[in-house]
Amino acid sequence: MADEEDDEIEGAEGEEAEEEGSGGEPGLPPPEEEEECKEGAPEWVVTFGDMMSLLLTFFILLLSFANLEVIKYKVLSGSIMKAFGVQEVTPVFTRPQADNAVAQEFSMQFQPQKVLDGMKKVEEREQARTPSGRVNIEVYEDYRGIVISLGEEHMFEPGRADLRPAIWPFLDDVLDVAAEYQAQIQVEAHTDSVPIRSAQFPSNDHLSAARSVSVIRYLLGTSADRPDLQMPPSRFEAVPAGSTRPLTVNVTEAGRRKNRRVELVFYRPPKNYERMGFAP
Repeated sequence: MADEEDDEIEGAEGEEAEEEGSGGEPGLPPPEEEEECKEGAPEWVVTFGDMMSLLLTFFILLLSFANLEVIKYKVLSGSIMKAFGVQEVTPVFTRPQADNAVAQEFSMQFQPQKVLDGMKKVEEREQARTPSGRVNIEVYEDYRGIVISLGEEHMFEPGRADLRPAIWPFLDDVLDVAAEYQAQIQVEAHTDSVPIRSAQFPSNDHLSAARSVSVIRYLLGTSADRPDLQMPPSRFEAVPAGSTRPLTVNVTEAGRRKNRRVELVFYRPPKNYERMGFAP
């Protein structure tokens, strides 16, 4: 009997120990087991590292293609250091004065907003010079650059390519603004779709070519008489568009009158012109 009672007591104690080892009260579910952390970096880090390596390689490739002008870099870096009061630390390279470098590199370069504002003032002066006060002229900016569009009747006689003398002051004002901001000038002459057949101009293409060249010849002549303008011939381009770029349909007389126009386009001179010495 004593042995049986000892066995019952040991069984009860074993059950109590199991309940205590389960870590919960009777009737509650057992706690969830924690997941073991895997050794090493997470999988997303590998993809992220590959992407960073590719970006770094891409930008290094872009830098290798860049053409760094060392002389200009040194001049500008010297100007910035001078402006911020950094003293000269080595006599090997004497940096230029800040005002000279900044004036040379930035003050006279092409600035679209200032060119646009200047051309709008030219438009206002031309409106004031016209007795009627109404001139078919428009100044705006598009993908080509800053554009001045004038109606044919203000610049040429119908079917002719000789500039009207009344337009000369307007072209002088335009040239002043273009020279101040070192703009490239493109002269586009447009016609309507009505064929022209004369001994001087067999087609509209010939007429538009003669008109664009006539405007450039006047601008070149004026620039040559004024050395302060510094406008070499490489700054002028003639584009005989003919009837290929109409603003509206050529069905009515009003539409044809709108298409007969001359557009002066001003934009930044190409860099290769400056490297080859074509521009000042």
